[in-house]
Amino acid sequence: MDLSRYTAESESPLRNIDGRIKTGVFLGAVILSSTLTHWMLALGLWVVAVGLFLGLHFEVRALLVRLLMPMSIAWLVFLTVLFTQGSHPLFVIPFKFLTLTAWQEGAMQGLLLFMRIMAAVTLATLLAFSTPMIEILETLRLCRVPGIIVDIADMMYRYIFIIQDTAHTMHRAQLSRMGDRGSWVHRVGDTGRIACSILIKSLDRSTRIYQAMLARGYSEDATQMQFFSRPIPVRDKLIGWASAMVMLLLAIANVCWA
Repeated sequence: MDLSRYTAESESPLRNIDGRIKTGVFLGAVILSSTLTHWMLALGLWVVAVGLFLGLHFEVRALLVRLLMPMSIAWLVFLTVLFTQGSHPLFVIPFKFLTLTAWQEGAMQGLLLFMRIMAAVTLATLLAFSTPMIEILETLRLCRVPGIIVDIADMMYRYIFIIQDTAHTMHRAQLSRMGDRGSWVHRVGDTGRIACSILIKSLDRSTRIYQAMLARGYSEDATQMQFFSRPIPVRDKLIGWASAMVMLLLAIANVCWA
């Protein structure tokens, strides 16, 4: 819900840039962030992404909440690499039945992976919050991404809100029947049954929708109508070329640093 609200109401210079330019630039930046071999460059890319995020008039607290899950995964990756890879000990944590050794090489590799994950996720989230999803999908179609993939992604985005509403309705029905008064095990079981019911209803609904689409002549090989009716403004083209040059310089710096 926040995604659709911010893409519809947020007034910022970033949102006014053509969706084709933003999609190409941010997806290119995501690919670049996953190939960087120096954590300081990945950190710089992450800082830029966070700065652009704040330019959307996004609350800092809301931004931290949205980055909490990828940050938790990145932190887990960092700890895993820290204690499993390397040959030069950094420090040792003794336990009664186990001794954990942190390695210098693991610390550097883990830090790089941490920055890569955070930069890539923040850039992808920034694209989603600054660009209507239909523009992203149609840009992917222009880039010759297979139509069946774009159609599935479009349907997933359109109907995820229905699944969310269904889940909220079932949860409220559970609360109205005192479903939250039982033991922890009972509540976990109820949550599992609700999840199973939502998945079954989603499968049935998707089957009916697909059959309705076939009845109306849907074909993945059909020629799609042109979504973008106007050319890319010159200003946005300049922004795209400038962004591409910056990413190229960043890639060159990453190679020369080695």
